Amino acid sequence: RCGLVHRRLRIIDLSPAGAQPMSNEDGRVQVVFNGEIYNFKPLREQLLAAGHVFRSRSDTEVLVHGWEQWGKDLLPKLRGMFAFAIWDDHAGQLVLGRDHIGKKPLFYWEQPNTLAFGSELDVFKALPDFSPQLSQAAFEDYMEFGYVPGKHSLFQGVLRLPPQSLAVFSQQHGLKIERYGPAFPDPHAQEIHGSAEETANALESILHDSVLCRLESDVPLGCFLSGGVDSSLVSAVAQECMGSRLKTYTVGFEDVPQSEAAHARQVAERLGSEHHELQVSQSSVLKEFEQILINAPEPLGDDSYVPTYLISRETRRHVTVVLSGDGGDEMFAGYEKYRQFAKAAPWMRAPLPWQWLSRLAWKDSLHKGCAAIGTGSDMELARWLSSLWKRSDLAQTLVKAGVKTGGDDVFETTWHQNDKLPTLQRWMVTDIATYLEGDILVKVDRANMAVALEGRAPLLDQEWIRNVVRRPLRADLQNGGKRILKQMLSKRFPIEWFERPKQGFGMPVEQWFRGELKETLRRYTDPARIRKRGLLRPEAITAAVENHLSGRRNFARKLYAVVAFEMWADRVFGGEGSNLRA
Repeated sequence: RCGLVHRRLRIIDLSPAGAQPMSNEDGRVQVVFNGEIYNFKPLREQLLAAGHVFRSRSDTEVLVHGWEQWGKDLLPKLRGMFAFAIWDDHAGQLVLGRDHIGKKPLFYWEQPNTLAFGSELDVFKALPDFSPQLSQAAFEDYMEFGYVPGKHSLFQGVLRLPPQSLAVFSQQHGLKIERYGPAFPDPHAQEIHGSAEETANALESILHDSVLCRLESDVPLGCFLSGGVDSSLVSAVAQECMGSRLKTYTVGFEDVPQSEAAHARQVAERLGSEHHELQVSQSSVLKEFEQILINAPEPLGDDSYVPTYLISRETRRHVTVVLSGDGGDEMFAGYEKYRQFAKAAPWMRAPLPWQWLSRLAWKDSLHKGCAAIGTGSDMELARWLSSLWKRSDLAQTLVKAGVKTGGDDVFETTWHQNDKLPTLQRWMVTDIATYLEGDILVKVDRANMAVALEGRAPLLDQEWIRNVVRRPLRADLQNGGKRILKQMLSKRFPIEWFERPKQGFGMPVEQWFRGELKETLRRYTDPARIRKRGLLRPEAITAAVENHLSGRRNFARKLYAVVAFEMWADRVFGGEGSNLRA
């Protein structure tokens, strides 16, 4: 027996014919599906030619008929973002599939002769035989990185289907998981050589196709436009593809002097888009801060989750689908940490007592710089720059540290799997497997879905990525990174508009924890609460709080991760500070 339940966000074919679960002609193949198949029209034509009968205009129906026609060979044909489950009654098996980059979530819990699955951790609490227990290994990952990378989740026994994977479950054979298609992205693909202009020209048509197929919608659609490189390029190409004025949206915080609204307005005027500037007040963020984190499907130590949620909610008042520039930083060395790495790496060869010097440093930035250089290897330096609570911190911070086995260390495993790559590309591929999938895509998907907004990311298209990773990366760190994207922009805008420091989208948590959110910080890091929870050492957390409040150190990101977890854990496990120690 198989039960399928689905709650639909209607995007293509709004009629009842597009409802799910959806079946094939005789009802023996059923599907539930989260996401979009962007190339569903050409696939539909192939299936019609093969004799299949369609009852809707929905992209979902391509999955049921495609499974009938091609079986497992369906998945490499799909261009899109997806997590789906297909029940094949004839074969007596359940099939789960997830997209190439992990944009859509899919969790599962296997028991003897039983498999449960869903898009969020909360769904498993509805099962009569499931009692949520915290995974200690996943919690250690969460404390280090601010998210859980790889296949594990914070619920013991509940796993995440890896990106670009297919799982087949039957009572006779249990669960079998396999990758479909070649390694993605393929780090060993032959490099494309040429000037920045030649490379940009080669990528133009691929980006055009990636944007064009993401404009298919039966509901209002627009683009996020921050005025930065990634969103400006996506918005420009979208406007070129459309036969009408594109709607663009900039959402900023009131009373924030470094707002990018003016830059976005300048880009929108050049594009001729129908531009909307939406404002979120600091008071509204502070008022809703706690409730947003309590209701989060899973905790994230990324302080941009709250503003991402609020921006998604404001945009949803106008459109149902929004295109974004997500993926540009990962593919084109846009993060400042890549430049920090390039500056710090040569100093590691200097025979100086860096860890000792870090303890003597009188400034927070000097302490962190010396500690980073003192890590001793490229991988450890990259890991240090990628983490919140450093590995050296965890032994003194966690009640139970070192519970992960070697195979559970996704960062280290991915780094070593790509040992033939240049160091920068090696780290970027590791980031795609860890930070992009575990943090960025989780943050955006959860914030969007909480308000019924569908986010589409042309810069994460599989054809785009396959070609992007084949170009040399040596010059990507120059002038703030994104050399190729800026070359593409230069055909559309004065390039000096984009020669400015990258602006993040987090909240001023450092200041708020010393001011407006000081009592919230103290309440969720209270030693009695931390001791009762049984996961962290109260003296270590108290020391971090006092060091932060005094201004001696900036521990805002570390403490935010603790606060976000505590708020979520109260809701999910019941009771304030309930004990979770295994």
